[in-house]
Amino acid sequence: MADFINATIERHEFDTLLEILKDRAVHLKPIMAVAGNIVVKSVKQNFREGGRPEKWTQSKKPKGMTLIGTGALMKSIHHKVDDDGMGVTVMTGPQKYAAIHQFGGTTAPHEIKAKNRRALQFTVGGVTLYRKKVHHPGSNIPARPYMLLQDEDIENIKKVMLEYLKDPIK
Repeated sequence: MADFINATIERHEFDTLLEILKDRAVHLKPIMAVAGNIVVKSVKQNFREGGRPEKWTQSKKPKGMTLIGTGALMKSIHHKVDDDGMGVTVMTGPQKYAAIHQFGGTTAPHEIKAKNRRALQFTVGGVTLYRKKVHHPGSNIPARPYMLLQDEDIENIKKVMLEYLKDPIK
C-alpha cells in the first residue's frame, strides 16, 4: 500500500498575489477596450482585403473596391466597452445598408428622385442621360460578411488577456 504525504500550505503566503489576480479579473474595462480595438482593426482589414478568409462576390459597380464606395460603412465600425466592463460591443454606424451587406438579401423596387440637383445623371450604353426620377427594379445583394474575426485575432485577444492578468494596462 502506498504511503501518502499530506502537506499544509499556508494560504497567507499567497494572499497578496491572490488579491492582485482577483482585482485584475474583476476590473476588465482596460482589457475589453484593447480587445475591442483588435476586433475593429480586424473588421476594417476585412474591407481592405475584399473579404476574409474568403473573398466576397465582386460588386458590379465599375470602380472602387467591393463595399468601399465612400468608405462610410468601414469608417463607421467602432466598439464600446459595456458599462459593467465585462464585455465589448462592436458595431457599425447608422447606415441603413449595413445589415443587407453583412447577411445578403433583396431590395424592393423603388423610385429614385433627384434630391441635391435638378436631375440624376447616369450613363447607359455610353450615352449620358439626365432624369428627374428613375424606377429602380430592386437588387439581389449577396452576403458579404465583414463583421467577423479571424483565428489569429482570437489568439491575439487571448494572449493580451493573459498578459493583462500578469501585468495590467496602466
